[in-house]
Amino acid sequence: MNPEESSYFRANTAEDLLYALENKENYIIVTEDFRKEFERNTQLPLPETEQMGANLGSGGSTAVTGEVLFRMLNFFGKGSRQQKEINKKIRSYQYKQWNDNELLLYRAQLEY
Repeated sequence: MNPEESSYFRANTAEDLLYALENKENYIIVTEDFRKEFERNTQLPLPETEQMGANLGSGGSTAVTGEVLFRMLNFFGKGSRQQKEINKKIRSYQYKQWNDNELLLYRAQLEY
């Protein structure tokens, strides 16, 4: 285990994930046991490179339009209040494969 990995928050349930998102944890590991449920229920943001391409090609208007559409769909869409809150808060995170069975969520601002 990487020494800095011990400070990563490990989310085993939706409740754990929401707690970490509300506390703005810098790094969140979605564990193997929770990963399938997470991927099935969560509206993951576009990867950063795809977001940049869309924003550059449209002069930034896709970011504004996309945010408005997301908020409307999230508000009127199906799903629990908890899941809607996760979908809203996870938009400030990027993600990548952590190992064979886990995902790493990291705050997008840490990349800059």
